[in-house]
Amino acid sequence: MRSWKLFTGTGLMALSIAAYGCDRSETRTTTETKPSTEAGRPSDAAPAANTDMKVEDVIKNVDRLVGQEVTVIGEVDEVLSPQAFALDEDSLLEGGIDNDVLVFYPKSSELLPLDDAWLNDGVRVTGTIGKMTVTEIEREVGWDLDPKIEIEVKKQGPVIIAKKVERVQ
Repeated sequence: MRSWKLFTGTGLMALSIAAYGCDRSETRTTTETKPSTEAGRPSDAAPAANTDMKVEDVIKNVDRLVGQEVTVIGEVDEVLSPQAFALDEDSLLEGGIDNDVLVFYPKSSELLPLDDAWLNDGVRVTGTIGKMTVTEIEREVGWDLDPKIEIEVKKQGPVIIAKKVERVQ
């Protein structure tokens, strides 16, 4: 009986040492690698909020960008009202067709009203990204949306409530 206890105790100790040694060797030899892109960030990461983004970036990362202030560069694709327009990617190859982001000015904003002279012009828009209903947009901007704009809101994805809009070359 005494030899059985000795054998069992020695066996348990050997298993413990072996298990400990296996864990240590795996820890030393295993390294974690992360996918990266040219910019050095993970490939599925949203662009940094303090850099100029493209419409394509907003569309691809809208869930991560909702509620954040961003600066987006694109072209005025359609003027919907003096305080609303569709921002389109400046390159069809990158952005595709109908990858618009709707931009709205708050009523109290000091931004200049838009007209058709802005069509196809490059713009830099700084504002907050949202995925909003018509009612939420109207509450944010302080004016009732035209029925034509309401239809666009229902078709589109993200919107930007603008703080600043400027033409770019």
